[in-house]
Amino acid sequence: MSPSALPEGEPAPADGVLPSSAAVGAERRAFGVYLHVPFCAVRCGYCDFNTYTATELGSGADQAAYAKTAAGEIEWAVRVLGRSGVPARPASTVFFGGGTPTLLPVTDLALMLDAVRSGFGLVPGAEVTVEANPDSVDQFALAALADAGVTRVSFGMQSAVPRVLAVLDRTHDPKRIGQVVR
Repeated sequence: MSPSALPEGEPAPADGVLPSSAAVGAERRAFGVYLHVPFCAVRCGYCDFNTYTATELGSGADQAAYAKTAAGEIEWAVRVLGRSGVPARPASTVFFGGGTPTLLPVTDLALMLDAVRSGFGLVPGAEVTVEANPDSVDQFALAALADAGVTRVSFGMQSAVPRVLAVLDRTHDPKRIGQVVR
């Protein structure tokens, strides 16, 4: 398959409804939700993810409105899955990835998580993970994330060697890792 060719499979229908094969066996599969937050303070040279700094996006994307937009997309996904015959079931995992989700205010991340809770539900003890840059959180933000229902934080630490971090365009101080983990 050439890089520009569409993958094999059924074409996506114009109404968004999934093919009937999506519902087959769904009740036996765990259900997880990935919430992508594409914002970064600095665009790292090695990164291949769909991420942007605020200046790269310009006026066409409003970081302040992102959480509300994402919550609307979650509501839409609930409707599409229902219309597609996929049985409703609560999420066992929620993962906020990016980018740096913790560049958004904790209240925005909580709004998105609340949309998952109200739309899909969460299993008791669900794992809720947020990716964070060591420089994008402090003890108050981490406490607020826990209060919102986050159970796990994944800190982006590509190296503890300052010159390696500089080559990777990472902005955090290696000494900060231990502080933020504590």
